[in-house]
Amino acid sequence: MMKMYGMGGMGMPGMEVGETLILNASNALVQYVFQHPKTKSAPIICAQLYDLAVLGQRQLEPEEMAKFVARTNEIMMLLTK
Repeated sequence: MMKMYGMGGMGMPGMEVGETLILNASNALVQYVFQHPKTKSAPIICAQLYDLAVLGQRQLEPEEMAKFVARTNEIMMLLTK
């Protein structure tokens, strides 16, 4: 999914060569992205899903955490509209 949005290897600290991200195809967010790949929200959802998966494996680096928090705030603001 990261390749699909041109995000693979691009400024993704910690995304090492050979890492594999496995997504649950039954997850509502994953289904949404596959059904609506051209929406404005798809890239932000992909980045958030990736960071959440990373958080399940290790701590985010300070720069990664800052981006994650900023993106989370952006998502929360979108929910208020």
